[in-house]
Amino acid sequence: MEVVVTPAEMRLGDQAAIRSGIPGAELMERASHACAVTTLRLLGGAYGRRVVVVCGKGNNGGDGVACARHLAAAGVRVTAVVLDDLTGDAGVHLARARRSPADVVTWSADRFRRCVRRADLIVDGVFGTGFAGAPKDRPLEAITAIAAAGTPVLSIDIPSGVSGLDGSVPSAAVRADVTLAIQALKVGHVTPPGAFACGRLDVVDIGIAVQPPTFVPQAVDVRVVLPRLQPDTHKYDAGALAVLAGSPGMTGAAVLCARGAMRAGAGLVLLGIPSTGLTAVEVGAIEAVKVPLPDVEGQLDAKAVDEFADRLAKARALAVGPGIGRGPRAVGLVRRALDVDLPLVVDADGLWALAEILRDEPDVVRARRHATVLTPHVGEYATLSGDRPPADRVAATREAAARWGAVVHLKGRRAITASPNGRVWINTTGNPGAATGGTGDVLTGIIGSLIAQGAAPEDATWAGAFVHGSAVDVATAQTGRRPMVSSDLPDALVHALRAVHRATQPTTALRTVVTLDANR
Repeated sequence: MEVVVTPAEMRLGDQAAIRSGIPGAELMERASHACAVTTLRLLGGAYGRRVVVVCGKGNNGGDGVACARHLAAAGVRVTAVVLDDLTGDAGVHLARARRSPADVVTWSADRFRRCVRRADLIVDGVFGTGFAGAPKDRPLEAITAIAAAGTPVLSIDIPSGVSGLDGSVPSAAVRADVTLAIQALKVGHVTPPGAFACGRLDVVDIGIAVQPPTFVPQAVDVRVVLPRLQPDTHKYDAGALAVLAGSPGMTGAAVLCARGAMRAGAGLVLLGIPSTGLTAVEVGAIEAVKVPLPDVEGQLDAKAVDEFADRLAKARALAVGPGIGRGPRAVGLVRRALDVDLPLVVDADGLWALAEILRDEPDVVRARRHATVLTPHVGEYATLSGDRPPADRVAATREAAARWGAVVHLKGRRAITASPNGRVWINTTGNPGAATGGTGDVLTGIIGSLIAQGAAPEDATWAGAFVHGSAVDVATAQTGRRPMVSSDLPDALVHALRAVHRATQPTTALRTVVTLDANR
């Protein structure tokens, strides 16, 4: 599991390391050496290579000038272009760089353009992860010049101009080919739009202890969550998921949810649907046990939960919401589902109904004995909370989970899962091919399936999001980005889960964590 920190958390780690006896200049030396090693790997060696390092005034600039010194010592022809005077630890490294074979010069746009003409690589050390606001003056001039150069870029810690706190890009920003994150990923590395400026993202361990409650899962982490079947396992041991879904014109949502659950490993899906929709569902969800329930004008209401009671007694989890429609009947159905003594996943129209319920019973979710998972997209989040999530989507999702006492999964690019105890997971799988109707219904089935198979609800949610996004990647690779439809995903899950089961533990020193592609 890759740790993700905010700039403030990283500063606390820095301060703790310094208090433990590691000088700040030594931490800068470690970071700059890692930057030089990464640069040499990108260049394929030192002989005949030229590099321009652009250095801002803070610690990021200190990393830059120290990196230039290491590169010069390795035989690279390197120019360090310094925007402002450097002081403190950065000033120490500037003095060392001036005594090295590196060419250290003061910034001017003309000088930079002359230097970069024959350069093989630009190292961006203008701003670090603590930068906030919009760049101006010399830093803005430098960022603009880097962008115009057309030369490959390695950014130290984060592309300059991207907020390390939330990934926002208020103005101009460097678009890196590779970003070397120091010690840990920052939130801005993995949340849009800044995530898509990072290119390939590497992390280097320089000996700073950080233990925040935010993580980026990898396939090897998901593998731990997936159940292992015993030789004598039968379908109820494998996990039975109950689903309440569907209404006139929306039976496809029930089918997609059921198929996603089955492909994710549920031993049995007990699909409660309006009796009037049975024929359509019979064809689309062959493996599920279809339970036609009484409906009013094709819509399930609270009485349907009681009629479903014997099936619920055999289930380990309940999912409610896909395609149930809106209005008083949906509210009654969801309110009664909240009383069911099972872990509950609420999605789609179920979230609209829950928003109505929360107005009168704000603590109804928190009061449940079992866990509740809520999976809103941005619009549904707004309906539930009365407000759109701010730029800091991590903080908003964490706050919502604490407020409602639920696991909250905010869907969208770089989807975020938060548990009531404050832990957060940011998903990096998937691509824009998921922007088509019904993909959320498949996700609901996956999450519910993993809970029914015994995974903790928060683990089932972030792991479910990972394999769902991986299935989107598989499906779009097979069909092209836009032609993918939601019904492609259940079958693509087979390939996504196979890749997870084959995953091995990543290395822990200098490692590639994830490739972030702006087109994904």
